[in-house]
Order: sequence, then structure tokens, then C-alpha cells
Amino acid sequence: MTYQEIIRPLLIRLDSETWHDYARETLHLAEKSSFTLKVLELLLAYHHRRYTHEKLHIVLGGVSFDNPLMVGAGWDKAGRAVKSLYTLGFSGVEVGSVLAFQQPGNPKPRQFIIGPGVALNHLGFNSPGVKQVAANLAKYENNGIPIGVNIGKNRNTPDRQAPAEYAVVAGVLYQYADYFVINVSSPNTPGLRRLQDREPLTDIVQAVNSKMIELGGPKPLFVKIAPDLTEEAANDVIRVVADHNLSGIVATNTTIDVRIKAKYGNKWRNREGGLSGDDPDFREMATTKISHIWRETKGQIEIIGVGGVKDAVTALEKIKSGAKVIQIVTGLVGEGPALPGKINRELVAHMNKRGIKSINDLVGSRFSNKTTV
Repeated sequence: MTYQEIIRPLLIRLDSETWHDYARETLHLAEKSSFTLKVLELLLAYHHRRYTHEKLHIVLGGVSFDNPLMVGAGWDKAGRAVKSLYTLGFSGVEVGSVLAFQQPGNPKPRQFIIGPGVALNHLGFNSPGVKQVAANLAKYENNGIPIGVNIGKNRNTPDRQAPAEYAVVAGVLYQYADYFVINVSSPNTPGLRRLQDREPLTDIVQAVNSKMIELGGPKPLFVKIAPDLTEEAANDVIRVVADHNLSGIVATNTTIDVRIKAKYGNKWRNREGGLSGDDPDFREMATTKISHIWRETKGQIEIIGVGGVKDAVTALEKIKSGAKVIQIVTGLVGEGPALPGKINRELVAHMNKRGIKSINDLVGSRFSNKTTV
């Protein structure tokens, strides 16, 4: 019997956020010793446990990853299970979104499994605040696991104060972050997506960059965008990234597309929140954004791909469309903790079969003369 046959059906019946909290805290407890981490690996990842291969090594924004799979923002918002997630086979973890001040988020229930491997969340940037996240991340300092920090803003912070607030979070977590992501694309904080517009985004980028320079120098900085952006709006983000020499773009966040939501029942059509996971239309939206960014920039800015990855095939779709690193969030619910080991093995098998020397040779290969088969 498999995870999909036993565990996944139960998760559809349980409160999704409660299950998520239990899973994260179980991983947190497993970090108490090397013995419990080994037990975690053996019990949860079984024959697909952590796997490394020189062909999987990739460098993103100057940060070295031993494979192209990360845990995306939203899974470990407070940075409590980084080492356990790494043990399962991920190359790093993006923590957050992290806010300047503690915030409970929207009223519960606010996270739902609405179909096999498909989720809808209206969490609303629930966060313990930057000071608590800093305390959590301190125990991972200098352990060699790449950590990204995804930055948001508190719900009641006026737009004009947003740049300063993003900069505050970057400042407090500067010593723990290998890279930062400016999140202006969550659908669950009223008005947040307005900050994707060129002028407010520029103000935020300048504030965060100034703070990093003040503290010792720039670190890789990305902007996370929504899959629902028009091409014109996406081009505005691309221009901000290029004009300020940022590392790149995270594509994409969850979708608010009512047509996609309605596929899972009319009650979800106008339900607040963003949909993610194993929906083919959502996955295509995210991959299309990656392709657009790659084509518009001729591969000159780096892309982190997110949205609907559940296996090696869907990971390769995003890599070949231009994503250097792939993030998984909802896929952990749909496919289980063996997922990173399974995908990484299959990526290497794919490259071996086709005589491909490195995962780097597949990045953007859909639009180049690189080997694509």
C-alpha cells in the first residue's frame, strides 16, 4: 500500500492546516538528535531517501545547491524544520513569508484539500514575527543548508510604509539568509498584489537593497509573482529586476482564477484564497510565466519555478522552460515525504539515458539548441 492509497485519502477528510501543523512539528522534534533524524529518513523516505549526484548540482544567485529541489515558502513559515526537510532530500528551504510583527492570519478554517493533491488556502500571512523566526533560524547558522527568506508585510501596514517594513525583516534575518524573496503576490492580504506594480515594487527593492548594503553587502534578491499577472504586468516586474540587478523571479504564487477553483465544486468558485497543487491548468499557468520570463530576458535572469510539481516529468517541464531551481509545497501533501528522493533519482536517470552531463544543460533547453529529449 502506498502513501497515495493510505495517507492522502485521510488528509482530504482531516483539517488541512491541523495536519500541516502536526507534520511540521513532527519534523521539528526529529531534529533533536542525529539518531531521530536517521529514523525520520528511514521511516518516511524509505527506498527514496536522500540522494545526491554531481549531475544535480546547481548554483542559483551564487548559492550552491546539491540538487534543484527546494521546499517553497509557506510550508515552514517560521523556520522550525529546516534540517529535517533537508534530510528528506531537499537541497534547501525557503522560510516564510516572514513579517515584521506577529500576525495570526485570517479566521479558521482557512486551508483546504479540495481535490487529490490540490489545495486552497486563505491563511493571510500567519506569522510569529521576525524576532521569533530569527531565534528559530539561529540554530541552523553555518550548517551548510541553503535557506531563503520570503518577506511579506503586516496586514495593517499602509502601502507607503511597506518598503521600510520589508527592509526591517531583511535586516533582522540578514545573517541567516542565503537569499531573500520579496513576496508581493499572495492573494490573501488585501491590496498586497498592488505592490507588484512597477513604482511600489521599485521602492521596496531599493529599501531592501539599501538595508543589505548597510549590513555588509547585497545578497541574492528575488521577486515572487502571481500566475494571474498579465504579460504587461510581468514585464514591469522584469524591468524592475533588471534595472536593479536583482538575481531573478520566483514564478509563481497561488492562483485566484475562479474557473480553476470551480472545477472542484461550485462552493469554491468565489471562495477567498489561492489554489495550488496538482491542477493541470494551474501548473500550466505557472510554467507559462516561467517561459515568458526566460524568453523576455533571453535567460539572463534566474528563475525559481513553483506550481504543481509532483514528479520528475512536471519538474522537467519547469526546468526546460527556464527554472534553475524548483520549489515544492503542496506536492508534499499530494505525494508524500519520499517525493524529493524519487524526483532526484528520476532526474539523474533521465540525464543518464540521454547522455546529459548536468542539470544546467536542461535549464531553458526548450528554447535553445540544448539537448531537450
